[in-house]
Amino acid sequence: MEGGSKRARRSLSYKQMLTPRTSDNAGNATLPRASQTRRERLSFPTFSLAPARSRSFVLLARTRNGSALLLVLFTLLLISGLVLSALTFLESGVEDYGALNHQFRARQLARSGLAFGLNPQISNQDTPLLNQKFKPSGEFHVVISSESTKLNVNSLLEQGRDDILQTLFLQWNVPLDAVNEVINGLKKWTNGNQEIQPVGSNVPQAAPAQQAGVQTGQLPGVQTGQQQQGIQLVRPFMAVSEMAEVAGFSAVIEAKPNWADYFTVWSDGTIDVNLADASVIALVTGVTPATANQFVKHIWGPDGIPFTSDDVPYQNWNDVMLQLGMSSQQFQIVQNLLSLTSTVDRVDSTGTIGNYSTMISVVAVRFKIQVAYLLWQEK
Repeated sequence: MEGGSKRARRSLSYKQMLTPRTSDNAGNATLPRASQTRRERLSFPTFSLAPARSRSFVLLARTRNGSALLLVLFTLLLISGLVLSALTFLESGVEDYGALNHQFRARQLARSGLAFGLNPQISNQDTPLLNQKFKPSGEFHVVISSESTKLNVNSLLEQGRDDILQTLFLQWNVPLDAVNEVINGLKKWTNGNQEIQPVGSNVPQAAPAQQAGVQTGQLPGVQTGQQQQGIQLVRPFMAVSEMAEVAGFSAVIEAKPNWADYFTVWSDGTIDVNLADASVIALVTGVTPATANQFVKHIWGPDGIPFTSDDVPYQNWNDVMLQLGMSSQQFQIVQNLLSLTSTVDRVDSTGTIGNYSTMISVVAVRFKIQVAYLLWQEK
């Protein structure tokens, strides 16, 4: 048996030696196709995982690509928002800077106009100096007015000139009871709430113009000459706006919203006859409105336009007396209420750059070696 086995092995080896061999492209020896086919039939089946792995890799790659695209889009949106925010901020900053620059230049022009207006040698007739323009869009306009064209409430109360206040308020259609309440309130304010003689409680006295026999333009039925005894000003009004705090003054505000334009606390208490309008002249002197109108027009000169070169201001009291149609005795009664020149002036200077403007209002005594400033307001 052993010998047979050896012969069988030799026969198999011999057959293998006689079996031709082939080689693959790489030069490796392989068995013939029949042998390979036989081996493939005898081999166990195998399964390749390569296709499944490829599909998973593709899906993962696509997922990662989608996430990256979303991240890029979000980044672009974020950057765009930041850029737009920065541009908006810069634009608003440039606009704010431009506005501040224009406002500053407008204020400088207003101050330049103020320098002209405060000069004592300058008057409203000097139009070329008070109204100037600068390229490309700058200008200033200056108006000089007098505080002596308004009623000084402190002086009227101190002198007991209730008749002037009463007439004025009645002209504004304030009820008589409310007028008396307001005047009494003004007195109590200025004398520190001390005892006062109420309006209308004393013996009526004729108004100065009435005493002198001058035809007046006062309202009929109103005892305008009830001059009361003057009061000591313990607490004078420091500003016109304080008058609105007096009890009952709301009736005046309701009847005349711009009432503050008729009063001042800065003048010496007299009315400048060369600058006051006809209504104030009639109110203070007691002449008729027609006489007061003619009195004012006389100042305007031949062209009838105020503040021009042909104006004829009053230079002496005799001319004033004649134009008012008064005798010497009559005029002496009202002369202390009038003046030929203004002691305290108001200068309003407006500077403009494009659509931006600044107005500076100054109340000052101009006719001094050094200008005395009483009030400075900017708006």
